[in-house]
Amino acid sequence: MQLTKISKTGTMHFKLSDNREGFIYPKSGYVRVSCKSIGFFGRRGIKLYQINKKVKHYNKNRDNYYYSRVKVHNLLEQLQMLYAFNLKNCK
Repeated sequence: MQLTKISKTGTMHFKLSDNREGFIYPKSGYVRVSCKSIGFFGRRGIKLYQINKKVKHYNKNRDNYYYSRVKVHNLLEQLQMLYAFNLKNCK
């Protein structure tokens, strides 16, 4: 895993072991990873997946539910999350 770029807004771009891209957004608390195949359109058609944990919330009066993502605002925890993803999924 290698840091390639830091944008003006503070977004950190990483190159993962299998040439995917990882993104850390320190202000919003999200960590995202690109898809394995970028596709025909190159970077323009890039698809990102969030790797933040998903929490299921139930409505009290109804039987339905919704999901939300756990935001991580600590930069060290975001780096650890992306590094753990790299070790587990990028071979």
